[in-house]
Amino acid sequence: MSTAGLRAVRWLLRAWLVGLALPALALDHDNLDPNRPIGMEDAYAIPKGEIGLEGGVRFNDRRQGRTNVTFQPQIIYGAFANTQIEIQGDLFTDPHSIVGANKSGDLHLGVLYNFNTETLILPAMAVRVEVDLPTGVNSKGVDTQLTGILTRSFGRLRLHLNGGYTLLGSPQGQERPGTYRAVAAVSYPLGYPSSFRDTLIASLYTRQSDLQGQRNHTGVEIGLRHQLTSRVVLDGGLGTEFLGPSGRAALLGTLGVSVGF
Repeated sequence: MSTAGLRAVRWLLRAWLVGLALPALALDHDNLDPNRPIGMEDAYAIPKGEIGLEGGVRFNDRRQGRTNVTFQPQIIYGAFANTQIEIQGDLFTDPHSIVGANKSGDLHLGVLYNFNTETLILPAMAVRVEVDLPTGVNSKGVDTQLTGILTRSFGRLRLHLNGGYTLLGSPQGQERPGTYRAVAAVSYPLGYPSSFRDTLIASLYTRQSDLQGQRNHTGVEIGLRHQLTSRVVLDGGLGTEFLGPSGRAALLGTLGVSVGF
């Protein structure tokens, strides 16, 4: 990892640990953030002034190739009404084998803006913009991501649609210059109305392969977010890819924790 990458990761981890000593606010387990616990999100930002510190471990047991484990520390800040700022830095156990936009040690800076809350006619709508800085292993160029997000309720069941595109600043070798992705997901509160501590999430997704000439990665994921205390949420998820290149995921898994301040 480059010196700049090490500095960025150390800063992120330091901020994550220092935040544990701050006064706590409530954290909503029904507010779904990227990779917490599966690869989708809803259209709502965290409240203005709230800070969420999140950490997760994600593994990818591929059908061919080594199993890869990722540590994902993240900071989310409700900077303005309906607007959250995100800072993340993924760390991979096998960094030199990674292709595509997300390299180990890259610093990810994102902004999510919610245009409207859900009405009787319109779903909740949001857009998320992310810039990935080349601070990681074998990373070159600034990558950008744009994601549109819709959330619609049908009783207690919520439907989520995510569609996005990633543009690589400096594709290497056979990497595509850009890739698209699409996710359809549902979430449901378990035990409601007698209790409201758990949210079940399931998704179907497809994303373009990182290398040219390969099939899309297509799979399913299922996850659970559990409200441990008013400020602590635990999450876990599993998934698999049933279509894609030879190195597609046989089994995906995530364990994580989110703390609100």
